[in-house]
Amino acid sequence: MKSQHPPPNGHQVLVNNFPNGVFVLFDAALYYRIVGPETLPFSGRKAMEMVDKQLSDLFPEETASELESELNATIDGESHSFDVDYDDRVHHIETRPVEIDGNPYGILVTQEVTEIRQTSQELKRQNERLDQFASMLSHDLRNPLSIAFGELEQYRETGDDECLDGIEEALERVEDLLVDMTELARPSSPAREYKPISVATIALNAWELIDTRTATLQTQDCITIGDRSQLQALFENLFRNAVGHGGENVTVRVGPMDDGFYVEDTGKGISREDREQVFEHGFTTGYGGSGIGLTIVKRVATEHNLEVTLAESIEGGARFEFRSST
Repeated sequence: MKSQHPPPNGHQVLVNNFPNGVFVLFDAALYYRIVGPETLPFSGRKAMEMVDKQLSDLFPEETASELESELNATIDGESHSFDVDYDDRVHHIETRPVEIDGNPYGILVTQEVTEIRQTSQELKRQNERLDQFASMLSHDLRNPLSIAFGELEQYRETGDDECLDGIEEALERVEDLLVDMTELARPSSPAREYKPISVATIALNAWELIDTRTATLQTQDCITIGDRSQLQALFENLFRNAVGHGGENVTVRVGPMDDGFYVEDTGKGISREDREQVFEHGFTTGYGGSGIGLTIVKRVATEHNLEVTLAESIEGGARFEFRSST
């Protein structure tokens, strides 16, 4: 039922010249009683066409329902601040309760903030990428730096020049990782020309660079197309994960598939409940891991147009399958 309260007198000049937005005075029945400026800046609608109209007369059902709860709460004495998506735009709305001639009203002020919100979201995504880049870089640099320091200590004790070769190899790996992680951290990477690479060779190189304890690596060779350094980072993280979860006597197998390759182990595996989350940045299921390694695996796979799925080995361990998505 339409409100019986007459429209209160207002400062019409102020309403008609309301800066950068729309001003609305609404009553307890959620009828718009005063609307300004005369022509609304977002939609071009005439203010007078909205006066004495209820929400359901002015907006689609979904938008009207969203506004109704907020405006009713305002009539009840609560101030509100929220965004509404309407007409392919984002509108920020502020409401305040007021009392006029003893009757409850609400003031609504709205401004279009589409570009502001888009910029804010992009900045948020960029900051997230930078945070992930820093954590991924720290994660993968730890191992070659540890090797370099170990070789340096050995050289100081023995003077063996072969230690210098080990230091050089470790630092070259650091340089490769810096390039690779910078590439992976970008929002979109330019197309790169990849070369045929022996999966077994890359896997063996990765195995030699991590602490595999007494674990065993078994390989069957196949050829994939990709970047040697990035794929090595993929294997390093998978192997570190397998040994960390499966224990020092775990066996890791790498082999071909019809349209890609797999990496599996004889460890405890990953529960079905966790399989949807294991590639999320920071998700971990224990053993002291940081929850970053499998994020790197996912990113490298995506960069190489490889779809990665998680299954089980015959022994119930984790099995990662990489298939071409092109």
